[in-house]
Amino acid sequence: MGIAAVSLAGLLGVWSQRKPIANNYIESYLADHGAKARYRIADIGFNTQRLTGVVIGDPARPDLVADWVEVSTRIGLNGATVTGLRAGAVRLRGSLVDGKLLLGSLDRLLPASTGGPVTLPAIDLDIADGRMQLTAPQGVIGIKLAGRGRLDNGWSGRATLISERLTAAGCTADRVAANWAVQITDRQPRLMGPLRAATVACGSTRASGAAIAFDARLDARFDRWQGRAAVSLAGVQAPAARVEALSGVVDFEGSAASTRGGYSVQSGLLLTSALKAKGATLVGRYRVGRQGSDLQGHASLTGASMAPATRTMLAGWRGGAGGTPLAPLLDQLVRAAVMAGNDMTVGGDVGLVSKADTQNINLSAVEARSASGALVTLNRGDGVEIGPDGVRLNGTLAIAGGGLPEAVIRLAQNVAGSPITGSGIVRPYAAGGAALSLTNVDFTATPGGATRLSTFATLSGPIGSGRIDGARLALQAEWDGRRRWRINRACAPLNFDRLTIGSLALGSARLQLCPTGEALVSVNGSTMSGSGRIASPRLAGALGGSPLTLTAASARFGVSARDFQVAGLAARLGDSDRVTRLDIGSLNGQLVKQGANGRFAAGAGHIARVPLLMSGSEGNWQFDGHRLAITGSLIVADDDADPRFYPLASKDVSFTLADNRIVATAGLQHSETGTSVTTVSIAHDLGSGIGHADLDVPGISFGEALQPLQLTRFTKGVIAEVKGVVSGSGQVRWTRDGVKSDGVFRTTGTDLAAAFGPVTGLSGEIRFTDLLNLESAPGQVASIAIINPGVPVTEGLVRYQTLPGSRVAVEGGRWPFAGGTLVLEPSVLDFTESRERRMTFRVEGVNAAQFLQQFDFKNLDATGTFDGVLPMVFNEQGGRIEDGTLTVRESGGTIAYVGELSQEDLGFWGNMAFQALKSLKYKTLAIEMNGPLAGEMITEVRFAGISQGAGTKSNFLIRRLQKLPLVFNVRIEAPFRQLIDFTQSYYDPRRLIERNLPRLIEEQNKQVRERAVPGTTPSTTQADKPVQPPASEPMP
Repeated sequence: MGIAAVSLAGLLGVWSQRKPIANNYIESYLADHGAKARYRIADIGFNTQRLTGVVIGDPARPDLVADWVEVSTRIGLNGATVTGLRAGAVRLRGSLVDGKLLLGSLDRLLPASTGGPVTLPAIDLDIADGRMQLTAPQGVIGIKLAGRGRLDNGWSGRATLISERLTAAGCTADRVAANWAVQITDRQPRLMGPLRAATVACGSTRASGAAIAFDARLDARFDRWQGRAAVSLAGVQAPAARVEALSGVVDFEGSAASTRGGYSVQSGLLLTSALKAKGATLVGRYRVGRQGSDLQGHASLTGASMAPATRTMLAGWRGGAGGTPLAPLLDQLVRAAVMAGNDMTVGGDVGLVSKADTQNINLSAVEARSASGALVTLNRGDGVEIGPDGVRLNGTLAIAGGGLPEAVIRLAQNVAGSPITGSGIVRPYAAGGAALSLTNVDFTATPGGATRLSTFATLSGPIGSGRIDGARLALQAEWDGRRRWRINRACAPLNFDRLTIGSLALGSARLQLCPTGEALVSVNGSTMSGSGRIASPRLAGALGGSPLTLTAASARFGVSARDFQVAGLAARLGDSDRVTRLDIGSLNGQLVKQGANGRFAAGAGHIARVPLLMSGSEGNWQFDGHRLAITGSLIVADDDADPRFYPLASKDVSFTLADNRIVATAGLQHSETGTSVTTVSIAHDLGSGIGHADLDVPGISFGEALQPLQLTRFTKGVIAEVKGVVSGSGQVRWTRDGVKSDGVFRTTGTDLAAAFGPVTGLSGEIRFTDLLNLESAPGQVASIAIINPGVPVTEGLVRYQTLPGSRVAVEGGRWPFAGGTLVLEPSVLDFTESRERRMTFRVEGVNAAQFLQQFDFKNLDATGTFDGVLPMVFNEQGGRIEDGTLTVRESGGTIAYVGELSQEDLGFWGNMAFQALKSLKYKTLAIEMNGPLAGEMITEVRFAGISQGAGTKSNFLIRRLQKLPLVFNVRIEAPFRQLIDFTQSYYDPRRLIERNLPRLIEEQNKQVRERAVPGTTPSTTQADKPVQPPASEPMP
C-alpha cells in the first residue's frame, strides 16, 4: 500500500505538472530542430493533447497557422503513439521545387526521410478547414482541404484548387479552379471532380471554357497515378483554324518521369482558311515525360466543305479558257472540285512530338473522300511534317473519282525549307468531248509556293466551233504560289493528229510554237493572257472532202483576245487537175463563239477550172464552222497566156464556201472609167469538181468614155470609135472532163469605124457555142444600116460565124446597091494581130443612073449596068484593095451632062468643047483599083467605043474624030475617097474643063513666050508629053 500510495502520489504530482512538462518537451523539441513556434497548451489528457493559437515559422510570414490542433495518442509499452490529428482552421504555405514539396519550418519538425517511398500514416485525420498556398514553377496555387477519416484507409474529404494563372510547356491557363472529392483506400488516394480554366493559350492558339473532369488514383507511395479525364472546351481559336464545342476523354497512367494513355476527342464546327467541317475527331495515344511528349492518333473531319473564299476562287477559273480545248476540262475540273468540296470526310494519322521548346507535327496516310465520289490520298511516305524549320513533305499523292482527273504524283523534300520535288502522271481526263493526259510530270515547289512544272501534254477537244485531236506539247509552267501562272516561256514543238473546223479537216502537223511576250500563256487569277507565233507553218488536209494545203510565212496569235495574224498565206484546194488557189498577203482574225472573222488584204487566187484570175483583193471574212463568207474587192483577169480580155475591177465581191460548195458573185467594172461591164455569179462543187459561172451583161455603153479596145485585144485594127450598147448573158460550165461555155449577146443601132470603112446602125444577136473561145453557131446575122468602104451601102445583112483562134467565118453579106447588089463573099478572117485578113466584095448589076443619084451627082445622067469584084486586105496598118475591077456589061452605056453652062462660064473654046462632049456613048468601060483605102489608091480606067450622045453639037472636025478607034486609058493616083470626086469629073465635063482647061491654056502661053526669046530652047516639061499614047503604039 505504501508503494502504491507513493506511486499514486507521484502520478498525481506529475499530472499536476503535466502542462509544464509538455511545454518543456515541445520547447525542447522545437529548439532541437531549430524551429520557431508559438502556441498555447489548452489541455493535456491521457489520450488527447490540444494546442491553440499555433504559429510555426517566422511570425511575420508563418509557414503554418492553426487556430487549434488536437492530437490523439496511445501510450503503450513502447511509449506514446499518435493515433489521430484534428484541427480547426489551418493555413499552410509551401512550394514545389524540382518536383519536391517544401513546407518551410515544418520540414525540420518532420521525421527525416528514410529514402523510401512516401506512405500515409495510420492515423485518423480530421481537418475542418485546411488551406494551403503552394508556389510552383507553374504558378501560385491555392489549395483547400477538408475531410475526416483514417488517413491510410477510409479518409474522405474534398480538395479545392484555384489559381489565377498557371504556365507549363509553353501554355498558360487563366482562372484555374478544381473541386475534387478525395478518398483514400489502402493508402491510395483517389481524386474525382472537375478542373476548369477560363482560357488556355498555347502560343497563338487559344482555348476557352476548358473543363477536365478527373477520376484519378495515386498508388500508396504517391509516385504513380492512373485515371481518366473528361475534357471539354467551349472553343479553340488558332490563326488558321477555329474549333467549337470540343470534348473528349483522356486516360492516363504513369509517374512523374512518364505518363501515357489514350484519348478520344471530338468537336463541333471546325473552320480553317481553306475548309469548314461540321465535326472533327481525334483518337489515339500519347506520352508525357520529363524528356518531352509525343502524341499519335488518327484525325478525321466529317461534313467538311471548302471555304467560301476557296469556292469563289475556283469559280473564277470557269470560262477562263473559253474557245480552247481546255474550256470543257477546266469547267468540269472546277465543277468537280466544288462538288467534292461540299461534303467531305477527311482522315489521317497525326503525330506530335514535343521536346523542350520545339514541336513537330506529322500528318500521314491522309485520305479525303467526298460524297461526289472524289478521293484524294497522301501516303507511302513520311507525309507532312511541320517543325520549327518549316514544312517537309514526302509521300505519294493520288487523286481519282468524282469528276476529278486521275493522277499519281510522288512528292519528296529533303529537309524542311528546301524545294519540294515531284514526279508522276495524269491519266487522260475527259469532259465535254475534250481529253487531256500529262506524262513525265516533274515539278519543284519552294516553301513560299513558287512552283516550276514540266510535263508532256496530250490534248484533244473543241477549239472554237471545231476540234483538235492528239495535240502534243511539252509544257514548262511556273506558278508564283498565289494567283499567277506562266506557261512556256521558250519555244516548244507542237504536234497534232487532226484539226477540224466545220468542213475543214487538217491532218497531222508539226509546228514550232514560240511565245512573243513573256510567256505563251499567262494566268493571273481568272484572267488569261499571252501570245505566240508559228514560223513557216505548213498544214494539209481537206475542206469539204477536197484536198487542201495551207502554208504561210508566219502566224501569230493572242490568247486573251483570241486573235491571230497570218502573213503570206497560200491555200491550195482541190485535186491536182482542178486546184483552187488562194494567196493572201495578210490575214487577221479573231476566234468568236460561233467561229472566227477578220480582214484580209493583198489577195489573189484562181477557182479550179474557172478561167479567171483574181488579184488585188481585200475585204472581210467570216467563218462559222461550216460556212466561209468573204466580201470585198478584187481585180479579175483572163487566165489565158494571151489574155482575151483586160483586167476588170469589182468592189462588191461576195464569196461563200459551205457544204463543200463555192458560191461567188461580183459586179465587174472597167477600172479606169468605172463603167459596168458584167455581173459574174460562180457556183462550184468541190467534191465533184463541177461548177458554172453565169455572166450577165445588162448593157455596156461604148462611146467617148469606153471603147472595146479597152476591154479586149480582139478589136485592135478591126473596129474603133464604137458608139452603142452591148447586152447579153453567158455561162461557163466545167466538169472533170473539161470546160464548156455559151452565151447570147446583142446590140441595136451601134455605130463604129471598121478597117473597110465606117459602119452605121449595126444591129444583131450572136449566140456563142463556146464563149471562152468566142466560137458561135453558124448563121449568125448582123444587119447594117450603112457601111461605107468608100461607097456608102445601106440596109445590108451579114451572115457569119465566129471561130476559135480569133477567127471569123463570113458566110456572106448582101446590100442593095444602086439598083444592084453588093455581095460580101464567104471568107475566114483571122484577127491574130500578126496576120492579114481578106474580104471580097462583089458588085452585081449596079445601075449607073442610080449610082450617080446615090452620090448626089445632080448634073449627070448615065446609063449602063456594072459588075465587079473588090478584094480587100486588112491588117494592123489598115485596109487596101487588091486587083479590084468594075466592068460595064456588053450593052455599054451613056453619060450626059444635064446642067447649064453659058459662054461666060468657059469661054469660046471651052463652050465648044462642052457642046461636043456633054453627052457620050461608050461600048466598054473597065475600072481597076489597087491601093490602101486610107492612102494613095491607083485606079486605072479604060473605056472605048466613044461616040457623041444625044443633044450634042457636031461639026466637021468632031465628026472626023468620031471615026477614029479611040481607046482611053486613064491612071489615077489619089486617096480612095478622092477617087469618087475624080471619077465624077469624068462624068461631068464641066468639072473637068473647070479644073484642067485653065492649066492647059497657061502652059500653052508659057511655051509661046519661051519661043519668042532669041537663043533659048523651050524646056521639056510634063505638058510636052502626050496625054494619050499614039494609036500606033502597042496597047495593053
